[in-house]
Amino acid sequence: MEDAVEEIVLKGAPISGGIAIGKLFFVEGLQEEIVPEFSIPSAEVEKEVGRYRRAVLSSREDLHDLQRFLAKEGSTEAASIIDTHIQMLEDPFMTTFMEKKIRKRMKNTEAVFQSVMTQYEDEFSRVRGSFFKQRLLDVKDLSQRILRNLHPRKSLGTETIPENSIIFTKELIPSSTAQASKWQVNGFITEIGGTTSHAALIARSKGIPYVANISINTLYSLKSAEVIIDGKTGVVIVHPTEETLKKYKKALKDSEEKKEINHIRPHKGTETVDGVNVEVFANIENLSDLDLLIPYNAEGIGLFRSEFLFFGKELDTFSEEDQFILYQQIMEKARGMPVIFRTFDVGGDKGNINQYEPEPNPALGCRGIRFLLRNPDIFAQQLRALLRVSPDGDLRILFPMISDLQELHAAKEMIQEIALQLRSEGHEVADEIPIGCMIEVPAAALMTDHIARECDFLSIGTNDLIQYTLAADRATQDIHAYYKPTHPSIFRLVHSIVEEAVKENIPVSLCGEMASDPLIVPLLLGLGVRKLSCSSRFIPEVKRLVSTLSIEKLKSFTEEALTLGTAYELENFLQSN
Repeated sequence: MEDAVEEIVLKGAPISGGIAIGKLFFVEGLQEEIVPEFSIPSAEVEKEVGRYRRAVLSSREDLHDLQRFLAKEGSTEAASIIDTHIQMLEDPFMTTFMEKKIRKRMKNTEAVFQSVMTQYEDEFSRVRGSFFKQRLLDVKDLSQRILRNLHPRKSLGTETIPENSIIFTKELIPSSTAQASKWQVNGFITEIGGTTSHAALIARSKGIPYVANISINTLYSLKSAEVIIDGKTGVVIVHPTEETLKKYKKALKDSEEKKEINHIRPHKGTETVDGVNVEVFANIENLSDLDLLIPYNAEGIGLFRSEFLFFGKELDTFSEEDQFILYQQIMEKARGMPVIFRTFDVGGDKGNINQYEPEPNPALGCRGIRFLLRNPDIFAQQLRALLRVSPDGDLRILFPMISDLQELHAAKEMIQEIALQLRSEGHEVADEIPIGCMIEVPAAALMTDHIARECDFLSIGTNDLIQYTLAADRATQDIHAYYKPTHPSIFRLVHSIVEEAVKENIPVSLCGEMASDPLIVPLLLGLGVRKLSCSSRFIPEVKRLVSTLSIEKLKSFTEEALTLGTAYELENFLQSN
């Protein structure tokens, strides 16, 4: 009889907190499947390459769909981890290298792909360390996804998992954890797993309790048994008694009521420990990114990279009406939050996107505001579209790559002329549209006092500021060792820019990779930065970090950092503080 079954208490490692009650359900881990291998005639090679490209594209679309689902579900950290898989799909190893192998080996695509990935995984598995172990699991996870798109086969779908299940498996893979619905999967138990694994981070992000270091052989004979897991203590209880069940059900109910109370509290701005407000905005590249603004709790759009909207089109055919419709959608989704549109930043590391004559050194060529002023028709079309949507919300316009005051004057004059034209045509234009400059070349940084007097706000673009200050093209792999974000010169420039902006009483934000680097953010706050703009997926973590810092305590830390003379010294200093 069931009443006679003895309660079993197991102790594992706590990975993700919370209490879960449900039925044990076993899930197979990653299984190596043997795919067919056969030779292909040379006339069919490009078809096989095409199949591979479609599989990669389908995998990317799958991951984007999953990422959007996670963001809407509120699993922000999980969505950011799936983004690493998307980035891996864009790695040359997964694109050009794999295509070369298909052409060279003259075998069917899935056989070539599996062979190359198996060899890669074997080499990777020899490297010790938890980071590399997790990276290997990510690679296996992604390669299985691509193989499923190349060679469809039956796999365990979420629809086969019963409600109120406690999943137990050898080791969790990131995408399976991400796909788990918290209404369907109550908890996870694994034999292998650590607190820093991607699966662990995803489980915590989704609020699913998780305990590791429990023998799967022990649980396998207990499939379908009722089980309780306590993610805080690492305790797993199989066949709980009525008394134990009652105790944990009460604890579960109390924690859910507490979550509900916290959920209905209105969101307040991010403040440091000593009450200094820091705003964290989102960098946006496409319309789908707009769905992440609310789930990730962004204060607004700190940088809309408008040039990404026309990829796949000729820039001079991207009409005013096309842009107007897109900008309307953006303003609508922003729901009254500030939206900083950077005008087209063409050229440089973005490549030869418009079929204009290639430049010998595009990073130092006709890009940003230079391109726009040389192509006034293209610039005017964008400004007309932007000004037409200005009454729809808090729109601001940002000019890229300003290096001379004359460029700023010319751009502002164009806005004034276009505003007059539009009003004369019967269009409504906002009375005040804030105008800002990107400070991303040393010339602008050294002239911040003059530029600040001509602007309503400034935005420090650290990615380009680093490459131009250190003369290290960030798109060139051989030069990458010279591209050092922790070089002391960068922080001295940021300090100077912020000081000059404060003197002129205009706001200054900082965008680029630095804005989301947990090692660097404390120093940026110490230098006076109070507005950060980064990829949406990093916003929750940046906000959490900001809320633990004290501006007052950062003063001496910042003063000492500014005395250091090398990137090596500064990086060590940041890591040790």
